[in-house]
Amino acid sequence: MSTAGTNTAEEYGGRIRARRSGVRIMGRLIGLVKPLLPIMLLAIALGTIGYLCAIFLTILAGFGLMHIILDAIQEAMGYALTPENAGVFLGMPLQTLFIVLAVMAVMRGILHYGEQYCNHFIAFKLLAIIRHKVFAALRKLCPAKLEGRGKGNLISVITSDIELLEVFYAHTISPIAIAVLTSLVMILFIGQFSLAAAVFALGGYLVVGAAIPLYFGSRGADKGMEFR
Repeated sequence: MSTAGTNTAEEYGGRIRARRSGVRIMGRLIGLVKPLLPIMLLAIALGTIGYLCAIFLTILAGFGLMHIILDAIQEAMGYALTPENAGVFLGMPLQTLFIVLAVMAVMRGILHYGEQYCNHFIAFKLLAIIRHKVFAALRKLCPAKLEGRGKGNLISVITSDIELLEVFYAHTISPIAIAVLTSLVMILFIGQFSLAAAVFALGGYLVVGAAIPLYFGSRGADKGMEFR
């Protein structure tokens, strides 16, 4: 790319950033979800429960292994584990534990499908609304404002940009909410066993879920704008 082309891209990117911040743009895009808010809340609920099912599959499997190991010790010591002296999971009969595991495994798939269905329903519904608004605005500009040679490129860019919003609506809004809710539930769960472990988990969630994405997002913003 030539120096002039690079400067033009940088100037254009600077004007765009000066005109609108990313947070403001995201806020306006999220505002479009308001008519479909019940479906979005349903997607968040299904996704949160689904991820908790996936997480507790491994947790309950671990308790199942502990249960099998402790059964031999119980027989030798004549000591029986109950929910009162061993907690809900270890005190649960092994057969019941495996039934719960099977139910959670099946529900994980069903809940994930429901979450994705809701997210994509919202995404494509909103894409239709946005297309209608954009082309309604373009009709007001026709034909005088769209007589140049670049009108075809303009339509192409607008169409492709609208399609890119599908990723935002289907794979960004509810996953962030799901991640926050799931993390809170897990912090509370871990906190029942160890407060220090819960604090450590909170730090890990903040680093992986917030600090790293924000850091690399800010570093790649300029390059992304130049590419655009």
